[in-house]
Amino acid sequence: GKRSSLTKERIFLLNKLGFVWFVGCDAQWFNMFEELKEYKEIHGHCSVPVRCSSNKRLANWVSKQRQVYYDMKEGRSSIMTAERVDILNNLGFKWKMHEDNWHDMLDDLKEFKERHGDCIVPQKYSPNPQLGRWVYTQRRAYTRNSLTKERITLLNKLGFVWKLRKSRTLIK
Repeated sequence: GKRSSLTKERIFLLNKLGFVWFVGCDAQWFNMFEELKEYKEIHGHCSVPVRCSSNKRLANWVSKQRQVYYDMKEGRSSIMTAERVDILNNLGFKWKMHEDNWHDMLDDLKEFKERHGDCIVPQKYSPNPQLGRWVYTQRRAYTRNSLTKERITLLNKLGFVWKLRKSRTLIK
C-alpha cells in the first residue's frame, strides 16, 4: 500500500530469507492470511470446512474472522479492522457461509414448483434428496422462530406450505 524505496527484487530476496514484515498480532494474522491464500490457490475458495478439515487451525481462524467481523459490525469490541476486511474481501472471502447455499436451494424449490405445481417436497425426494431435507429444515426453523423475515417472505411468495399433516395433506 505505502510507497517504499525497496525494490521488488529486494522485497523478493527479503521474503526468501523469511523476513518478518509485521510484528505481534499483525504478524500472526498475516501468517494465517498467507495460509488462507495458499488454501484458495489449491481449492479455489476461502471456505475452509471446520469439520473433516486437514487444517483445523486454519479452519478455526477463518471461523474466528467471521465472528470478529460481526462483532465489529455490531459495534462491539473487536480485533477486526477495516483494512483486514478489505484484504479478505479482495481474496473473495465469504462472510456468510450459508447464504449462497440457501439461495441455491430456493432456486431448486422454484424449479420443483414449476414441475409439480406446489412446494410440498417429500423429505426423501430421490431426484434431489438435499431439497427434501432443506424444506423440512425451513419448516422447523419457522416453527422455532429462527428464520429471518426476508426468508419467510421469499418462501411465502412461492406459496410455501408451512404445516403439513402426517398424510402429507395440507392443514387449512
